[in-house]
Amino acid sequence: MEHANFGLIMAGGQGTRFWPYSTGKKPKQFLDIVGEESLILQTYRRLERFIERENIFVVADKKYLALTMESIPGFKKNNFIEEPCPRNTAPCLILANIFLSRLNDDANVLVVPADHYIPDTDVFANQMTAALQIARQRFIITSGIKPYLPHTGYGYIKFQQEEAVRLGDTSFFTVNEFKEKPDLEIAREYLEAGNYYWNSGMFVYNLRHFKSFLEEYAEYYFEAYQELEGLFESKPQFADAFSRVKPDSIDYALMEKVKEVRMFEAAFGWNDVGSWTSVYELNKKDNRNNVNNHGNCLIDTKNSLIFSTENIPIAVIGLENIAVIQTPDGILVSHMDELQKVKQVTDWLKRD
Repeated sequence: MEHANFGLIMAGGQGTRFWPYSTGKKPKQFLDIVGEESLILQTYRRLERFIERENIFVVADKKYLALTMESIPGFKKNNFIEEPCPRNTAPCLILANIFLSRLNDDANVLVVPADHYIPDTDVFANQMTAALQIARQRFIITSGIKPYLPHTGYGYIKFQQEEAVRLGDTSFFTVNEFKEKPDLEIAREYLEAGNYYWNSGMFVYNLRHFKSFLEEYAEYYFEAYQELEGLFESKPQFADAFSRVKPDSIDYALMEKVKEVRMFEAAFGWNDVGSWTSVYELNKKDNRNNVNNHGNCLIDTKNSLIFSTENIPIAVIGLENIAVIQTPDGILVSHMDELQKVKQVTDWLKRD
């Protein structure tokens, strides 16, 4: 398996912004929120265009093993990397790195979230194949999304436009720094500057290099890596040690500190499907600009999202810019501009 490429799908998210369709028992990555297949299956199919199926792995909480095998036809249990408990993406990737290194510690890995929507599969495959080659030069590669509005919900990547290495049709730029989610004024400045792109949350690196980057730039997580690696064969001890690792995102734990980072501009369409707003944006609309997935009754209604999994009809009369979501787990009614607040509903449900 010399110079193998692994695909790693992170599927541990809870999908809290998609209540009442997405729940802890079946979060959004296992649902057909956009398109006719679940988001995780769409992700898997993108990877298998250029990575062998036996080299594609899913990392998630153990409770999602059955859903993963149900969602991906032919998926093997041995390709599921079990998280003992949710600890954010830095501990998650340490776990995956230890697991994959035992198969081939010189492999490159492409890390992708399970719940993004990327329709341009050929372009995605070509660019990620190039990124896997560049990663051998001891770089962490990330894909940047060219912003088209001053979005405050994404982190940004600042890069040097004049310094680039080109492979095929893709240029890889030197990254200056990662920026946290900005306020609106700063986001507008980023948009005007032209060398700030949205952070897509997808990464490519070599397994050996990842460990060495932790040693150089993230001492705490390198020490955690060493402890976990030593306990890997003892499941109870490993789970206990993993539960004590400080939860943090890989962006804060490592990416903001590493100097050897390169970014390419994603030439493929991308949406992180972060809220019900994305479902409205990505689905076909009627002549009044409504998304209406089950042919519900809409009278004098426009610019709205009506989504149901039930055979009970919904009637909406004389309204504009609203969302009505109906599932067996609840009913959500919201102004379209307030859909980012759905997480507050799930927080309330947990408290109540």
